[in-house]
Amino acid sequence: MIRKAAALIMVLVLAVISPLHVSQAALFKDFSVADEKELAKEFEILVKARMPIVEDPEIKLYVRSVVERILKNVPPQPFAFETNVVYSPVLNAFATPGGYVCVFTGLLVNLEDEDSLAGVLSHEIAHVTQRHIASRIDRSKYLSIGTVAALIGAALAGGGDGSGALIAGSMAATQATLLSYGREDESDADKFGLQYMLKSGYNPKGMAKSFQVLQDKSLGVGSDFPTYLSTHPNINGRIATVNAYIRTLTQAQQNIKNDNAGFLRAKAVAVAYYADARFAENYFSPKKTAYDYMGLGVIASKRNQIRQAEEYLRKAVQMAPDDALMNRELGRFYFSVGNFGQAKKYLRKAIAVNPKEYMAIFFYARTLDSENNVYEAQREYEKVLKYAPQDGEVLNFYGRVLGRQGKEFEGYMQLALAEIYQNNEGRALSWLKKAEALAKTKEQKDELKKVQAIMAERKKYWK
Repeated sequence: MIRKAAALIMVLVLAVISPLHVSQAALFKDFSVADEKELAKEFEILVKARMPIVEDPEIKLYVRSVVERILKNVPPQPFAFETNVVYSPVLNAFATPGGYVCVFTGLLVNLEDEDSLAGVLSHEIAHVTQRHIASRIDRSKYLSIGTVAALIGAALAGGGDGSGALIAGSMAATQATLLSYGREDESDADKFGLQYMLKSGYNPKGMAKSFQVLQDKSLGVGSDFPTYLSTHPNINGRIATVNAYIRTLTQAQQNIKNDNAGFLRAKAVAVAYYADARFAENYFSPKKTAYDYMGLGVIASKRNQIRQAEEYLRKAVQMAPDDALMNRELGRFYFSVGNFGQAKKYLRKAIAVNPKEYMAIFFYARTLDSENNVYEAQREYEKVLKYAPQDGEVLNFYGRVLGRQGKEFEGYMQLALAEIYQNNEGRALSWLKKAEALAKTKEQKDELKKVQAIMAERKKYWK
């Protein structure tokens, strides 16, 4: 349930800042809370239009839970924070003005525990609460929402020659500099981030640990590798400052312990599905836990090693018979090889254990769909869409199952949405044309306009 892999992260801002995409009416002098909200919305559209979003609940809901835990201990904010996870090996995370938080799978794959993830997220959230970028924008007289989205897209998605060239080729250097974090901003975000961590019950050592991982990982890569450090400078000095602050805390604060089960679970899925295969094999090679066998089973399945995959995945279920994830993965495997009876058995078990396991619900719907139980499949797809309303893969199957019931207009509309959310303009237009020919009632015409508006919103950020 992940969108098609996008190109390298550094293409994020290509063509965003052409005159066609920036209205002169959008120019502003005072960057208000309303402007921050608009920017967050625009940036979310930009990210989803250019980058593959991870919809797996084991990852998405987990990351969101960490963000929410921190936000409960942050002063009240005038906007709601939104969280997404991007499929990319880059070690990165960011939060924009207006509270759009984005975490890359590369970060989950390389960090060691939840405290470390909370350290990065607390730091990023502090940039938002202290309005570091927003205050710089506020001082500018020549930036619009569109140009700011473009600049932040380039800066926060990573530095390096590629994104730097994009900025230099389209904006004045002073505007690019405007959106880079300085030492004062970084110190401020570290300070407030540490406070948020302590109030949230996280071990503040996690911030120093996460920065050290980012530093260590960056040393062995080329200068064009887009990392978190490219927009967060002076990492060595900051690690020392954070550690000095931690030494002033009580032993109880320095020795806070957290349950790491949620992190290890999300990391296992991230490594199995989104990490380099060799790295994943090494990670799971101890074969000590259910996660190890699950991960090896997923890798074997991707290599079409059917017998080996089944052996590993069955071992994972044997070790953790009441674990929704283990049952989901075995059920998913059986679906992939056409054994629908076994697929339904394990997918039902996963759903019984965790009714919010919408990946399991999706594959259960697929089994019903494959057996031509179209009405039952429709109900199950609709359950999934409550959790993942913009998942193009789910919408595609949902639209087709509606069409097989004779609901042609409704089916075409869902198929159009599926292609829009998978950023395929040609196919989206084709389905919209078919829907338009069938739109007779006012309700249908209104629905058509809504979908056309969604497409127009996305299209401005397509290449």
